[in-house]
Amino acid sequence: MATAIRLRPRLRCRERLSRFSSIRIGGPVAAVVSLSSSEVLGEVFDMLCRGEIPGPLAFVGRGSNILFPDAGLGGTLVRFEHGDGASGCRWLPDGSVDVDAGLSLPALARDAARRGIAGFEFLSGIPGTVGGATVMNAGAGSGQWSDLCESVTVTTASGSVETLSARELCYGYRTSALLSEGEDGKGHALSGAVVLSSRLRGPFADPKECQARLSALLDYRRGTQPLEEPSLGSVFRNPSGGPPGYSAGRLIEESGLKGRSVGGVMVSPRHGNFFVNTGGGRASDFLELMYAVSKTVKETWGVVLEPEVRIWNA
Repeated sequence: MATAIRLRPRLRCRERLSRFSSIRIGGPVAAVVSLSSSEVLGEVFDMLCRGEIPGPLAFVGRGSNILFPDAGLGGTLVRFEHGDGASGCRWLPDGSVDVDAGLSLPALARDAARRGIAGFEFLSGIPGTVGGATVMNAGAGSGQWSDLCESVTVTTASGSVETLSARELCYGYRTSALLSEGEDGKGHALSGAVVLSSRLRGPFADPKECQARLSALLDYRRGTQPLEEPSLGSVFRNPSGGPPGYSAGRLIEESGLKGRSVGGVMVSPRHGNFFVNTGGGRASDFLELMYAVSKTVKETWGVVLEPEVRIWNA
């Protein structure tokens, strides 16, 4: 059996956060460390202790749900990245799988479908990583991360490595106990923990049926969402109030806000709950547009929209 190559963290200095954001927005950062596997995370902490990189450390995957500030960030951005291969998957005979935090969600969905493991198909159109999906309880359509998740291995703020059950993560709609303190208004005790890997499980099924469902979901998303343009995916959570069956996107669309823009950021003409960077967009443009959209929706429908994107401050 071939031995897996253990690649060391890759360090780059004086970068712009826009390079690591799916909407191409964000100011300067002193250093960026990219990891091919969560197994080498300890080396990043060693680099910090030796003074080779500045603190604090900020952990991200593909930056597909994070609005970085125009002023940039102090410290070091730590990125988990596996590329689009499935090298971060360790499948077990019972249909469960241990997945590394940096694994791409579309890569995971494709590998599961090929093996005939159902329930992963909804991940195919989410351009994020396992770590981000674990923290945010990522979802699309009728599926969400907590439907698959059995347990999560994290390193805590104190440096210990712990494996937590899905129940301990207190999953809710686009939230979990892993969110930064105060971000969901609850201040969970797990705030500050970093996801290393997750164990997931799905039922066995016909691989051809899994692949057909995956393809159908991707075709639908390509036809209804601006997947080829720089965005952060869904900007607002779907509200619990308002007209029955109305998503955030529909409320925005029927408020006449498609195509509304501030600076270089525009409400997508294809999907009301996607903001796209049309060129030179800034975080301040995004935030101003968020405010204008939510204000109009509240005045029109009496519904308060809550952000789904994570807004990082300098």
